[in-house]
Amino acid sequence: MRLLRRISLLSLAGVGVIAVLFALNLRTYHRLTNEAPVARLTFQPVAAQQYRVELLSGDFCTPRTFLLYGDEWRLDAHFLKWKPWANVLGLNARYRLDRLGGRYRDVVQENARPHVAWSLSAPGVFDPARLAGRFLGALSPLDTEYGSSVYQAIDPGYAYTVYRGQSGLLVRKSPLASIHRHGDSLVIPIESSCVSAGD
Repeated sequence: MRLLRRISLLSLAGVGVIAVLFALNLRTYHRLTNEAPVARLTFQPVAAQQYRVELLSGDFCTPRTFLLYGDEWRLDAHFLKWKPWANVLGLNARYRLDRLGGRYRDVVQENARPHVAWSLSAPGVFDPARLAGRFLGALSPLDTEYGSSVYQAIDPGYAYTVYRGQSGLLVRKSPLASIHRHGDSLVIPIESSCVSAGD
């Protein structure tokens, strides 16, 4: 009887630990309810097919700078989609930015020229979403997990805003504001980049 009680307590403790780790890992993902900006990229040429990219994400206040090779940029994200019954209980799809890299338009160059990719999130040692899918089977709240990517040609005259939608990432570009003269005044555009990604 004591052995059965100990096994029950250990099983309950194990389930509790898994639930806590699951909740902590979910904090590394962001809620996915409607289309909203998740990143903004601007580019400065360094050399032929080399660019310094400034990436804003998260609270859009702290820029990160990377060097990319190629004619195009690519941003990857990891998405979690829950089963309908889990949505009813309040779980919405989540995303996490994973990687930024460069691409070449020409396949020959893609296979011969230098490449570099940058990790945008720390890899998790424990992934409760996969664990839940593997061991809970039909009882798992996870419907699917998948990757989504966007890429576009690099043009230093534009800013690229990446949005997350219900099914993945999408990107829109807009011309960068330039310094210009208005009558006798010199106009220097100043953008406030500290905007919540959900706004």
